[in-house]
Amino acid sequence: MPALEIIVDTVQDAIEAEKGGATQLTILSHYPSTGVTPSFGMVAQIRKKVTLPLFVLIRPHTRSSIPCEEDIETCISDIEAIKTLGIQDFLIEFIDQENKPNQHAIETIKQRCSPIQLHSHFALEYSRNYTSNIEDLIKLGFVSIRTCGRTSINSWFDNDASRYIENICSIRDLAGDRISILLTGGIALSNVTNLTARTHIFDLQIGRGVRSPNNSHSPVNSAIIAEIRSKQIKAYKEYILQISDDKI
Repeated sequence: MPALEIIVDTVQDAIEAEKGGATQLTILSHYPSTGVTPSFGMVAQIRKKVTLPLFVLIRPHTRSSIPCEEDIETCISDIEAIKTLGIQDFLIEFIDQENKPNQHAIETIKQRCSPIQLHSHFALEYSRNYTSNIEDLIKLGFVSIRTCGRTSINSWFDNDASRYIENICSIRDLAGDRISILLTGGIALSNVTNLTARTHIFDLQIGRGVRSPNNSHSPVNSAIIAEIRSKQIKAYKEYILQISDDKI
């Protein structure tokens, strides 16, 4: 079955997400400001309260995604602390001056914190050339990419995946089976069926679309998650049936 990853920034959000049928969680703090590394205490409490796989955002501040050496050291300290909770999956989005994945920061973190699994958090959205950036992420050993299809030439404030279907399909085809892709950005009950049907990407990461009311300040609503999960699974099963019929 496809993954349904819910963005949470409180313990109660995490509980509601699991109740609604989420398959995994992204944990962060200050979601309205696009998110920073959550506190150890919150991650520890979520680990106690839910059984789902946890992915933790590592981002020391919102000032820039180009890290200095002190930022890298801060990230290493946070990762090492969170790893004591049995968590090894971390989301990062560090870039360099050319908007490419920041090889120095990423390789330093990997080397110092091994074993961990790294997942791309909007790294492609900074990209001037997502073909090159996908290859870089794969070479750097990233396990998955989260994308809404937007690139640096598009509006930075527009995270609506439905506007970038062509880009998303290109990213999907370039990635192939070498790295997992989770579709994100503006996914909600009203468009989840259409988005998955047009992109053939069924693994989803959702934030505002499962909150009531639909904004980053609101709490996660388990009932909305349950409805989205039902639509997601239905769309996935219909696609699998379609490709099976096409092979006959």
